[in-house]
Amino acid sequence: MKLQLLIAICATLTVSGVAQSGAVNIDQTFSGVGHASHVDTNGDGSYATPFSFETRGSPGRSTILSMGEFTPFVPGDCPGGGLTSHVVQQSFAQTFSDLSMLYYVTTAARTCVDPASSEITCELEGIITGGSGRFEGATGTWNVACEIFLVGQTVRATTGTLKGTVNVPPGGRD
Repeated sequence: MKLQLLIAICATLTVSGVAQSGAVNIDQTFSGVGHASHVDTNGDGSYATPFSFETRGSPGRSTILSMGEFTPFVPGDCPGGGLTSHVVQQSFAQTFSDLSMLYYVTTAARTCVDPASSEITCELEGIITGGSGRFEGATGTWNVACEIFLVGQTVRATTGTLKGTVNVPPGGRD
Protein backbone atom coordinates (compact mmCIF):
# COMPACT_ATOMS: atom_id res chain seq x y z
CA MET A 1 0.00 0.00 0.00
CA LYS A 2 2.78 2.45 0.95
CA LEU A 3 4.69 1.52 -2.21
CA GLN A 4 1.62 2.19 -4.38
CA LEU A 5 1.14 5.59 -2.72
CA LEU A 6 4.81 6.45 -3.23
CA ILE A 7 4.61 5.45 -6.92
CA ALA A 8 1.45 7.55 -7.38
CA ILE A 9 3.11 10.59 -5.76
CA CYS A 10 6.26 10.21 -7.89
CA ALA A 11 4.19 9.84 -11.06
CA THR A 12 2.19 12.97 -10.21
CA LEU A 13 5.35 15.00 -9.55
CA THR A 14 6.94 13.79 -12.79
CA VAL A 15 3.88 14.56 -14.91
CA SER A 16 3.41 18.03 -13.39
CA GLY A 17 6.83 19.07 -14.73
CA VAL A 18 6.15 17.91 -18.29
CA ALA A 19 4.56 20.12 -20.90
CA GLN A 20 1.04 19.33 -21.98
CA SER A 21 1.52 17.72 -25.42
CA GLY A 22 -0.73 17.22 -28.43
CA ALA A 23 -3.72 19.34 -29.43
CA VAL A 24 -5.24 21.44 -26.65
CA ASN A 25 -8.67 23.03 -27.15
CA ILE A 26 -9.12 26.74 -26.35
CA ASP A 27 -12.72 27.59 -25.43
CA GLN A 28 -12.84 30.63 -23.16
CA THR A 29 -14.98 33.62 -22.29
CA PHE A 30 -13.29 36.86 -21.31
CA SER A 31 -13.91 40.37 -20.09
CA GLY A 32 -11.65 43.31 -19.47
CA VAL A 33 -10.77 46.86 -20.35
CA GLY A 34 -8.64 48.82 -22.75
CA HIS A 35 -7.75 52.50 -22.65
CA ALA A 36 -6.32 55.19 -24.87
CA SER A 37 -2.55 55.47 -25.09
CA HIS A 38 0.07 57.62 -26.80
CA VAL A 39 1.94 54.65 -28.29
CA ASP A 40 2.19 54.77 -32.09
CA THR A 41 3.62 51.39 -33.14
CA ASN A 42 4.40 52.36 -36.75
CA GLY A 43 4.55 56.18 -36.92
CA ASP A 44 1.26 56.63 -38.81
CA GLY A 45 -0.37 58.93 -36.24
CA SER A 46 -2.83 56.29 -34.91
CA TYR A 47 -2.36 55.18 -31.32
CA ALA A 48 -2.35 51.62 -30.02
CA THR A 49 -4.73 50.43 -27.30
CA PRO A 50 -3.49 48.31 -24.40
CA PHE A 51 -6.03 45.79 -23.05
CA SER A 52 -6.15 43.57 -19.97
CA PHE A 53 -8.58 40.61 -19.84
CA GLU A 54 -9.51 37.89 -17.37
CA THR A 55 -10.55 34.55 -18.90
CA ARG A 56 -12.26 31.36 -17.81
CA GLY A 57 -12.80 28.07 -19.58
CA SER A 58 -10.46 25.61 -21.26
CA PRO A 59 -7.45 25.31 -20.85
CA GLY A 60 -7.80 27.23 -17.56
CA ARG A 61 -8.28 30.64 -15.96
CA SER A 62 -5.84 33.25 -17.17
CA THR A 63 -4.97 36.89 -17.68
CA ILE A 64 -4.34 38.29 -21.15
CA LEU A 65 -2.38 41.48 -21.81
CA SER A 66 -2.62 42.89 -25.32
CA MET A 67 -1.42 45.87 -27.32
CA GLY A 68 -3.06 46.58 -30.66
CA GLU A 69 -3.16 49.33 -33.24
CA PHE A 70 -6.08 49.60 -35.65
CA THR A 71 -6.87 51.78 -38.67
CA PRO A 72 -9.21 54.77 -38.24
CA PHE A 73 -12.94 53.98 -38.65
CA VAL A 74 -14.23 54.48 -42.21
CA PRO A 75 -17.31 53.34 -44.17
CA GLY A 76 -16.62 49.73 -45.07
CA ASP A 77 -17.58 46.10 -45.06
CA CYS A 78 -19.65 45.97 -41.85
CA PRO A 79 -23.25 44.76 -41.74
CA GLY A 80 -25.81 47.54 -42.09
CA GLY A 81 -23.32 49.93 -43.64
CA GLY A 82 -21.51 50.62 -40.37
CA LEU A 83 -18.04 52.02 -39.91
CA THR A 84 -15.14 49.58 -39.95
CA SER A 85 -11.59 49.43 -38.66
CA HIS A 86 -8.93 46.80 -39.40
CA VAL A 87 -5.85 45.69 -37.49
CA VAL A 88 -2.46 47.29 -38.16
CA GLN A 89 -0.74 45.05 -35.62
CA GLN A 90 -1.68 43.34 -32.38
CA SER A 91 -0.15 40.76 -30.05
CA PHE A 92 -1.19 39.07 -26.79
CA ALA A 93 0.47 37.27 -23.90
CA GLN A 94 -1.80 34.92 -21.93
CA THR A 95 -0.63 33.87 -18.45
CA PHE A 96 -2.25 30.92 -16.65
CA SER A 97 -2.37 30.29 -12.88
CA ASP A 98 0.57 27.83 -13.13
CA LEU A 99 2.54 30.68 -14.85
CA SER A 100 2.56 28.86 -18.20
CA MET A 101 2.07 31.29 -21.10
CA LEU A 102 0.77 31.39 -24.67
CA TYR A 103 1.83 34.04 -27.22
CA TYR A 104 -0.63 35.25 -29.86
CA VAL A 105 -0.34 37.43 -32.97
CA THR A 106 -3.40 38.80 -34.77
CA THR A 107 -3.36 38.19 -38.53
CA ALA A 108 -6.78 39.66 -39.40
CA ALA A 109 -9.33 41.73 -37.50
CA ARG A 110 -12.40 43.81 -38.13
CA THR A 111 -14.15 46.13 -35.71
CA CYS A 112 -17.61 47.41 -36.67
CA VAL A 113 -19.71 50.28 -35.33
CA ASP A 114 -23.46 50.14 -36.01
CA PRO A 115 -24.49 53.79 -36.62
CA ALA A 116 -28.09 53.17 -35.53
CA SER A 117 -27.31 51.60 -32.14
CA SER A 118 -23.65 52.60 -31.61
CA GLU A 119 -22.99 48.92 -30.88
CA ILE A 120 -19.33 47.96 -31.43
CA THR A 121 -18.40 44.39 -32.36
CA CYS A 122 -15.13 42.79 -33.33
CA GLU A 123 -13.84 39.66 -34.99
CA LEU A 124 -10.17 38.69 -34.79
CA GLU A 125 -8.12 35.72 -35.88
CA GLY A 126 -4.51 34.79 -35.69
CA ILE A 127 -1.74 32.40 -34.84
CA ILE A 128 -0.10 31.13 -31.67
CA THR A 129 3.64 31.76 -31.97
CA GLY A 130 4.94 30.04 -28.84
CA GLY A 131 4.58 29.60 -25.14
CA SER A 132 6.29 28.65 -21.91
CA GLY A 133 5.80 26.08 -19.17
CA ARG A 134 3.24 23.47 -20.24
CA PHE A 135 2.89 25.32 -23.59
CA GLU A 136 6.60 25.48 -24.48
CA GLY A 137 7.00 25.37 -28.27
CA ALA A 138 3.25 25.83 -28.88
CA THR A 139 1.76 26.69 -32.27
CA GLY A 140 -1.84 26.98 -33.36
CA THR A 141 -4.68 29.17 -34.53
CA TRP A 142 -7.37 31.13 -32.72
CA ASN A 143 -10.35 33.46 -33.22
CA VAL A 144 -12.20 35.99 -31.10
CA ALA A 145 -15.71 37.42 -31.24
CA CYS A 146 -16.35 40.38 -28.94
CA GLU A 147 -18.45 43.38 -28.01
CA ILE A 148 -16.94 46.68 -26.95
CA PHE A 149 -18.68 49.22 -24.72
CA LEU A 150 -17.35 52.78 -24.50
CA VAL A 151 -17.13 54.08 -20.94
CA GLY A 152 -16.49 57.81 -21.08
CA GLN A 153 -13.90 59.10 -23.55
CA THR A 154 -11.06 56.67 -22.95
CA VAL A 155 -12.14 53.29 -21.51
CA ARG A 156 -13.22 50.36 -23.70
CA ALA A 157 -14.95 47.61 -21.67
CA THR A 158 -14.84 44.39 -23.69
CA THR A 159 -16.46 40.93 -23.42
CA GLY A 160 -16.26 37.97 -25.75
CA THR A 161 -15.09 34.48 -26.60
CA LEU A 162 -11.67 33.10 -27.49
CA LYS A 163 -11.59 29.78 -29.37
CA GLY A 164 -8.82 27.84 -31.05
CA THR A 165 -6.40 24.95 -30.98
CA VAL A 166 -2.93 24.86 -29.42
CA ASN A 167 -0.47 22.26 -30.70
CA VAL A 168 2.18 21.46 -28.10
CA PRO A 169 5.20 19.30 -29.01
CA PRO A 170 6.08 16.52 -26.53
CA GLY A 171 9.05 16.81 -24.21
CA GLY A 172 8.90 20.38 -22.87
CA ARG A 173 9.30 21.07 -19.16
CA ASP A 174 7.91 23.69 -16.77
